[in-house]
Amino acid sequence: MNMIEVKNLSKSFGALKVLDNVSFDVEAGQTVAVIGPSGAGKSTMLRCLINLEKADGGDIVIEGRPLLRGGVYVKESEAREVCSKMSMVFQSFNLFPHMSVLDNLIMAPVTVRKENKDSAKERAMQTLEEVGLSEKAAAYPSELSGGQAQRVAIARALMMNPDVLLFDEPTSSLDPQLTAEVLAVMRRLSQKRMTMIVVTHEMGFAKEAADKILFMTDEGIIGQGTKEEIFDAPKDPRIREFIESILK
Repeated sequence: MNMIEVKNLSKSFGALKVLDNVSFDVEAGQTVAVIGPSGAGKSTMLRCLINLEKADGGDIVIEGRPLLRGGVYVKESEAREVCSKMSMVFQSFNLFPHMSVLDNLIMAPVTVRKENKDSAKERAMQTLEEVGLSEKAAAYPSELSGGQAQRVAIARALMMNPDVLLFDEPTSSLDPQLTAEVLAVMRRLSQKRMTMIVVTHEMGFAKEAADKILFMTDEGIIGQGTKEEIFDAPKDPRIREFIESILK
């Protein structure tokens, strides 16, 4: 079953075309890594999927329900419902600095989903345990390392019980040790068959964990396939050159 279907997605900022006829599918339980040079529109594509950016044309279908069809969006109330089963983890964490870790986790379930506060706290502690941070429940974001903050951000995303997790370069601002902490959590989610789309420059993670890889340039997706097809036998020389430059 396809969780996400994207066809001919396009997006421009003024005269700058950022997405040009981008098409791909994501199956339930797949980890899809989106790689390629900076400025290729990878983050913009993710933001269009979860309706943080409006595309100019194309189709976006989430779990069989259209968000965008032929360049026309569904009503805003329906769009919120369609996107409600996706959560996004940003490269800059986006935690609320004036709230404790625990309060960051329970805010959306309590205010948006109207979940009982005690129930949300119990789930939050279980989720923090999953990412190895149960001892940080009372801490504030300023008291966390970058790796801890990103793991809290992942826990917060999981609190909404998403069917799909979107990651926008989640380790781009972290040093190698902290990057390893975050990637370990993401690998465990992948092993549990959480459906994930991960925009990343971490080629090791993409090669190890991804079921499918999309290679994007400013011309769109120029290659997609298994890690063997992209890393070991890329058909497009631009993919081969990029991977060789990253891995050398």
